[in-house]
Amino acid sequence: MKKLIFTLCILSTSVFMMQASAQACGTNGPNACSTLGGPASGGFESPDTTPCVIQGAAYNHAIQFTMFAYFDYLGHQTVDSIEIVSIENLPCGLCWAVNKVTKRYAANEDGCLNISGTTNDAVGQYKLALSLKAWINGQTTPGLVIPASTVDQTGIRLFLRVKSAGGACASTDTSANATNLNASLSCPSGINELNSGVSSLSIVPNPMNSEAELSFIAEKNADYTIRITDVTGKEVSVKQLEARTGENHTTIERNNLPAGVYFLSLTDGKNAVTKRFTVTE
Repeated sequence: MKKLIFTLCILSTSVFMMQASAQACGTNGPNACSTLGGPASGGFESPDTTPCVIQGAAYNHAIQFTMFAYFDYLGHQTVDSIEIVSIENLPCGLCWAVNKVTKRYAANEDGCLNISGTTNDAVGQYKLALSLKAWINGQTTPGLVIPASTVDQTGIRLFLRVKSAGGACASTDTSANATNLNASLSCPSGINELNSGVSSLSIVPNPMNSEAELSFIAEKNADYTIRITDVTGKEVSVKQLEARTGENHTTIERNNLPAGVYFLSLTDGKNAVTKRFTVTE
């Protein structure tokens, strides 16, 4: 299968600001953008045809795609449908919305995602980390979860370019040794979480040394997965949590994590919210 490359962007600064940012950029659904059809061979438009984001300037662009029908992950798979679950390492100030509320697309279905906002993050190429859920080979059970740390194995690689005002828009380098930037460390990373059913997500203390308390308010009883990844998208920790309606608390252990920046994602398997935190010595 040909490698499929596309760009997805979203941002927030806290749970409340994540919701405000997503609202400002548009809610998932048919009003988010208009579908025009992806490349004739399927997949997403080339990142070199997606306009560069200009530092300090308002940006708005609808990326067109036709969802792919096959991918190679744990074997050669026939795709029935794929849901876009989450995105990490996104330049601060940008957010996205797709033209379906469910964020789930059937094989060969046309779709679009609208990217908008303003960023002052560094000029260069950002390699984004995408998590997916895929329904394959005619299965009707819950979809196969493909975390950001392994999504490259499907052939999907994600990039977004940022340039300075008046600067050149460089070609995307998709080679394995390409230089890719991390989003500003001062900017908490979020995903499209309008329907997550979670609010007031916090990690205290942040930065943390040995452990921290994760707290959030859930709209209803639900089973959640707490997944921690590093800035490259590599999964370093995962555990399950049975949440109750109202306020919930759990302890996040450092264990053997080295000092650095990490992302904690709380997901019910359909939607998620993500919080950036730092581990110090």
